[in-house]
Amino acid sequence: MSDMDKYINNMVSEFERLSYEDAKNYSNVEKLLCLYAYYHYFNADSSKISDVIQGNVYEKDAADYISGIYIDRDSDNEDVDAVIVIYSENNSFDFPSILKMFKDAESAICAAQEHKSNVRKELGILLGDDEYKVSSATPLKIRLITNHNPKTVGNKRAITNALQAMKPEHDYVTYHISFGLDIEYEIMEIENPKEYVDEAVIKLDTSNNFVCFGAEESLVVNISALSLKSLYEQYGYRGLFAQNLRYYVKNAKVDENIIESIQEHPENFWYYNNGVIIICDDYIIDGDKILIQKFSIINGGQTTKLVGETDFTKDFYIQCKIIKNKYETEDERLEFISNVAEATNTQKPIKNKDLIANRIEQRLLKKQLADVGIYCQIKRGEKINKKLYPTAWQNTTNEELGQFLLSFVYQKPGTARGSKASICGNKERYSLLFEKKYNSRFLGDLLKIKAYYKLWINYIKKNDDGSDAYKIGLVNNGMFFMTAIIGAVCKIYYRPSIIEQITTSVLSDQKLEIIAQHDIDHPIFRSDIENKEQYFSLFEYCYVKFYRPGYEFLKTFKEKYNNYSNFTKINNNYMTYVFKQIEFEYRAGIPVSDMKLIDSVLYVASVEDKQRNEALLEKYVNVIYVDTAADSGIPENISSQIKEALVAYRTKTYKLKRIKAYEVFRNVSCDRIAKFAPCTLETLKALRCLDETQLTLYGHDIINIVKQFISK
Repeated sequence: MSDMDKYINNMVSEFERLSYEDAKNYSNVEKLLCLYAYYHYFNADSSKISDVIQGNVYEKDAADYISGIYIDRDSDNEDVDAVIVIYSENNSFDFPSILKMFKDAESAICAAQEHKSNVRKELGILLGDDEYKVSSATPLKIRLITNHNPKTVGNKRAITNALQAMKPEHDYVTYHISFGLDIEYEIMEIENPKEYVDEAVIKLDTSNNFVCFGAEESLVVNISALSLKSLYEQYGYRGLFAQNLRYYVKNAKVDENIIESIQEHPENFWYYNNGVIIICDDYIIDGDKILIQKFSIINGGQTTKLVGETDFTKDFYIQCKIIKNKYETEDERLEFISNVAEATNTQKPIKNKDLIANRIEQRLLKKQLADVGIYCQIKRGEKINKKLYPTAWQNTTNEELGQFLLSFVYQKPGTARGSKASICGNKERYSLLFEKKYNSRFLGDLLKIKAYYKLWINYIKKNDDGSDAYKIGLVNNGMFFMTAIIGAVCKIYYRPSIIEQITTSVLSDQKLEIIAQHDIDHPIFRSDIENKEQYFSLFEYCYVKFYRPGYEFLKTFKEKYNNYSNFTKINNNYMTYVFKQIEFEYRAGIPVSDMKLIDSVLYVASVEDKQRNEALLEKYVNVIYVDTAADSGIPENISSQIKEALVAYRTKTYKLKRIKAYEVFRNVSCDRIAKFAPCTLETLKALRCLDETQLTLYGHDIINIVKQFISK
């Protein structure tokens, strides 16, 4: 049995174990597609098996040759991948006819945009957008995957070069191919990833031609392109790019220029290219060779991959900076790598989620979760060690975790689902989510919602009798709505007094501010839950009690509204229709009739737990609104003057300290202070618009500013 067959059999067994029994009946094409999608697009996260299956459009008449449609979350523009699968029983590979498949697939998909077709329908389902169209802003990759392996490296290069030479009809379409060994290497990176290359030899242009810098003697050298190609071929999937901010991201225009330089002007490559940066633990120079130990490329992944995959015979040289890590402790070493990687990549087309990958709070989060058995991907392309983290809830990304925090804690499930890019891209939102300390078991329990909710979806689909016309649509699109509902139930369960505050508040923003605080410093689920059915019972309870009634309430005056995807992308739908049901049902507290089920699932908080929860409310304050209708007794002109002085103070402070303006205080906090003009620290604290750190650092200054405008 080949390694590929073993990987396929292991995948089918895992799918069956998690109640996806149909996988054993899939064709070889479907099994290979699922194997590739599971590892390549979903990082072997078993909570995403339903997404793997949903992307399988094989034999759905989607288009000739297309077997799967997936979103490549690791690409810069979250490209759509249309996957063609060739499963070879005897390692045969009719390349000319396969080249035609790319053209036919491109024509079918692009033509489908002009009319309602199954391809367009599949894209709409996957992306939650009925009007989705591939374009320069939302590119399309047509990717062939096959278990076939070319007999030699030269044969493989000849195929990839021929594919590169065949230009797509549209500038937003690119062609790609992954052979059997490529797929196996990706699987190896997840089953047993490496953080660096142990050691390798690189050839220099001439003997002892190098420049040293620093006491540790970092180097600038010129390395052989052929030796870099050899490095890529041996270690491209085994640690070579492990310390980079993110793995290679294709840029068609830049790629074409680099390939042209390699093939047409190799003698000028040194002048045209920025080169490569390597960070290592140590090196030894011997004439025109250098032995590098425990190293990784942290800048130049694009150059390295293209040198590694482009066919050329004439050697040329590439500028290379070899940085020797000069720090002793692990934290100092990681901080140094972080700073170098971020600084050397800022001039590239790089996403916010790449730039935050090595920040201290991200690395601490990764370590915190690893300490309790959870793998958190903080860098695009980073691979999990599946042997260490075998279950679904042990596998997440910082963005995904941010989505669950935004839903559960801060009660914004619409943003979590519809604006994922803002998790790392919006500075204030990033600060809200990640610049705080969360209980480790609490974070683990959020991920259990993810894992068991996906199993619940599968269970519902298998047992749906059609009696609930809304259920499949609402549940399919409602994971973050469900997470927010569970969050609200938990908050009321652990702090029963807040339901009175909610019901006596008039404005929706007032209610939101009460419920949307970081106020749980312990687990949320009992540690003695024995089976998935107990989680299912909680989901079913929340669905029947709050989620479906909220949607039905909307339908009373929007009878024809059936767009479940759009419904769950809007925070106001949650607060207006779903949270309203929670408020209505719990207005006198959680009913006794409901407590038996809730008690059987939720963690029982101790006195110490509740005290820590209260401390969190002081430490972190999520201020949302200013009640413009309330009469504070402060004349409007005085409030305006206070606000102007506060803004001037904030500007001076954040520039002096080189911090963000919102770290001093947010605009909404400024408005609340100006409106109510507190003249003591106690009254300022009572306004709940500054957190503990802000009160300590800036509270006295703020009071002094207010007093300038308020007569004693």
